[in-house]
Amino acid sequence: MEFVEGTIEEEKIFEGVVFPKTLNPPKSSEAVEYGSTEFTEMVKAKREWLEELLRRHSAILFRGFRVDSADEFGRVVEAFGWEEMEYWGVASRFKVTDRVHTTNEAPPDKFIAFHHEMSLTEDCPSKLFFFCSQPPPVDCETSIVPSGVVVEKREERMPEFVAKLMEKGCVFGRSLPKENDIGVISGRSWKWFLQTENQAEAKQRAAEKLRSCSINFNQDGSADLVFGPLNPIKELGGKRVWFNTILGYKRNKKDKKVFFGDGSALPFEVLQAFKQASWEATTNCVSVYMLGLASSEEILLTLSLF
Repeated sequence: MEFVEGTIEEEKIFEGVVFPKTLNPPKSSEAVEYGSTEFTEMVKAKREWLEELLRRHSAILFRGFRVDSADEFGRVVEAFGWEEMEYWGVASRFKVTDRVHTTNEAPPDKFIAFHHEMSLTEDCPSKLFFFCSQPPPVDCETSIVPSGVVVEKREERMPEFVAKLMEKGCVFGRSLPKENDIGVISGRSWKWFLQTENQAEAKQRAAEKLRSCSINFNQDGSADLVFGPLNPIKELGGKRVWFNTILGYKRNKKDKKVFFGDGSALPFEVLQAFKQASWEATTNCVSVYMLGLASSEEILLTLSLF
């Protein structure tokens, strides 16, 4: 059985390469349904080819394969032969089965900014799968975009600011609550996140597992994590990517306080222009929802480090 390469109306072209690449089941004159069993066998037979295709296109949309449950989805993911990685982040999500977690449990009206998954940890995933077992509410979606495009758009709009960020790096803070709060995007408590209630152990684990991080504890039981200096732009696979966002999740006024690495403040008007440049970059996004990922016959595989 061979995958059949296809096209979709929503795909984009970046540097002459289709994003995402679409793969369909084999063509047949008979009414053959390709479920998770057939899908899994096809993946096992074509692993090397699929990996090369993923490296070239950064995202693959598998369309027309029937996957009916989280367990079946997990078996499809396992068929690729990649090592399982536990989720270790502050988002409110739950493990459903091996290799499968829910999306962010925060209310759908909460906006999640462009980001790389677990980018503040020392060990972040290189690949992500998306699968929808339940259609999202109206006007809710997840979008993907090559991170290099984000770098280009921001440099076009504000080259001096981006150059200074690369030279000085940035420092920013995030506040974690005393107890879990699934009503916000980054709602995990510092105790859950660092897997301890002991403050000394929490400081040690933050230093070991997070990138350039220190932690301070507050009288109300919450904790402030301070990251940096970090260069938000990294080179991966020969391409520059915007790896660490300087905009995003807010629990309270202390979240995402951003400074240059030398301690100087980021001017408000510059941050506003930066936000605008970020919105302009979204015109290059591909909506996962618009790809049809509201059904059980769609699976999207992406490089997390692209």
